[in-house]
Amino acid sequence: MSSSSSSSYPKILLTGATGYVGGTVLHRLLTSPEASIRALPKVSVLVRGEERVDELLRTYGRDRVLPILFRNYDETELIEMLASQHDIVINAGSGFHPASAEAMVRGLRQRSRQQQRNTTAKPWMLHTSGCSNVSDRPLTGEAFPDRELHDADGTTVYDFEKAENEREWYPQRASELAVLGHPAVSGPSPEVGAVSIQAPCIFGEGEGLFQRAGLMVPIMMRYVVEKGYGFQLGDGTGVIDYVHVADLADLYVRCVRDIVENAAQNLPSGARGIVFPTAGRVYMRDIAQGCLDAAFAAGVLPRGGDGVMTPLRKYIRQVDLQEAATTTAGNVVVAEVGWAGHRATKGTVARERLGWAPVHAAEAWAQDFVDELRHVVAGKRTVTIDSCIAEKEMLPHLEGGGGSAPLRCTFERATCLTLNNIVGEWSGISVLRTTIGRRRFVALL
Repeated sequence: MSSSSSSSYPKILLTGATGYVGGTVLHRLLTSPEASIRALPKVSVLVRGEERVDELLRTYGRDRVLPILFRNYDETELIEMLASQHDIVINAGSGFHPASAEAMVRGLRQRSRQQQRNTTAKPWMLHTSGCSNVSDRPLTGEAFPDRELHDADGTTVYDFEKAENEREWYPQRASELAVLGHPAVSGPSPEVGAVSIQAPCIFGEGEGLFQRAGLMVPIMMRYVVEKGYGFQLGDGTGVIDYVHVADLADLYVRCVRDIVENAAQNLPSGARGIVFPTAGRVYMRDIAQGCLDAAFAAGVLPRGGDGVMTPLRKYIRQVDLQEAATTTAGNVVVAEVGWAGHRATKGTVARERLGWAPVHAAEAWAQDFVDELRHVVAGKRTVTIDSCIAEKEMLPHLEGGGGSAPLRCTFERATCLTLNNIVGEWSGISVLRTTIGRRRFVALL
């Protein structure tokens, strides 16, 4: 794959670099021993918070990573512009934001049209989604405890999701459909390749610099330690598959390698482009049980004193939807599909087409409960689901006025450039502050 840079290797834009999955993907890309990965140009990463920029640069170096400060995923003009300057976009940020996901595809379509004279290779988007897209609604709708979807029949999965979203709109599913069903991806003459890695329950210690905890096991473990019992929503038959975050990140690296080394010959795209990265399967009730087993074995439970006595035996309490939603930022839909839903997914595409072979299975899954208990007791697990399903302002408003004129740069060795300079040149600048429309753009180059 060629690009407009001096290198014949594609340029990568990664979102979610400070998160659990994205941070691990970034680490695996930058530490990969594979020659085709090591030859890639520096990875551009969208980041919120200048202190995080400093940490990324200190750890990985300016020759390996290019942090770009942004405010949030509502900055779709900025996101589209940045995507148009890259050959591969790895969207490992918010899977619940359809507008930004679609902006990435639009940007890659621009990239494709810019490069038509130089290459026949398509730009690619690796999108991140989740298996709640295919879950039933066993409490407020109809339960399908025996349903299993298979990524080898990707078109059937896509059509199922499309029908489900027409019946009930769900933002994560809508994001996935917006990417895979975009005319640039699924039209008669596709200009962009797109695959969606639809993750199950992700577990294990992340390898990124910031967020290193997953969601489901840490949230349940904190609930168990605080209250002394676990909870169950529904009849206990809710089911989900799981994958270790390191194995998941390796799948992204394999996708990038296939694009670079094989012109993406093994990657499904469009309506066939949903991939299930699965390593094992568990009932939701057994997640609560695993947390209780670990806490009792370590002597953390039962607990008495300060007028509070927890159950003397392992106890899983039946809860209603409202109580379960206290663990999902009050979102009852996410609570229902997350804690009670049936979303069994069979994944063979990654194994058969990309040679992906997860190394963390049942033994690692069991060990994760012990590890997460230790982190919770040490106060290191304050993770909530808010950042996954809702956007928060994490970057303060930057100083300066509005309008489209460049702002004065205030950092040492900084240079102010016009928008044309930004999109056409990525070297020779230390820090840049300018605007796109009325939105501030900050990049460390």
